[in-house]
Amino acid sequence: MKIVVLGAAGNVGRHTVLAAVAAGHEVVAFARRPESVPPMLGVRVVAGSVEDEVAMTAAFAGADAVISAVGPAFRMGSRKPLDFMQRVLPRITAAVKQAGVPRFVLVSAFGAGDTLAQASGLARLVYRVGTAPLFEDKALAERALPTSGITYTVAYPVNLKEAPPLPAAAVKPLGKVGSVPGLPALPFANVGQALVELAEDRSTESKRVLITTPTGWKPLS
Repeated sequence: MKIVVLGAAGNVGRHTVLAAVAAGHEVVAFARRPESVPPMLGVRVVAGSVEDEVAMTAAFAGADAVISAVGPAFRMGSRKPLDFMQRVLPRITAAVKQAGVPRFVLVSAFGAGDTLAQASGLARLVYRVGTAPLFEDKALAERALPTSGITYTVAYPVNLKEAPPLPAAAVKPLGKVGSVPGLPALPFANVGQALVELAEDRSTESKRVLITTPTGWKPLS
């Protein structure tokens, strides 16, 4: 597969590029700061902004999947309203559609939108105090996906950290998740691998999935 990774210089994007290369895919790393993307065999780095629909459409040409790991610079606890994803997601999906890319995987965050209801009491408190503007921006932007005219999957990873990868992550359709106890934290490497697997898996089309630790979820009873 040819996979384009947006936000390739960020933590999630960088690990997604690594996972895609390890899986044998051809990778295009699209980044605002291309110098921040480590040189890797099998990776073509393209400089560009997710504000630039024309540049993205060109970069997406011939791709089998686009994985978006973009997000705004955000300081935990900030109360400043955000509209970053509301501005850029329509441009990204328009470029995906114009380029004829058959798969789009969007990285959201567990706790955004209606996923907050599946979080623990502690997590709800943390999210409301620490990340409310960020999560609201994501939730509002994602409302337009069903009418975007593209085939998409939305991934909701739990809290992420830089750490050695776990043997595996749990990737579960949100409709089968009853709750996410506590505040599970997953290594970036695991979420990168999960995102590549979602791009490969056509059965996840038009689905919303949780990415968490193996014990970081409980099924819907």
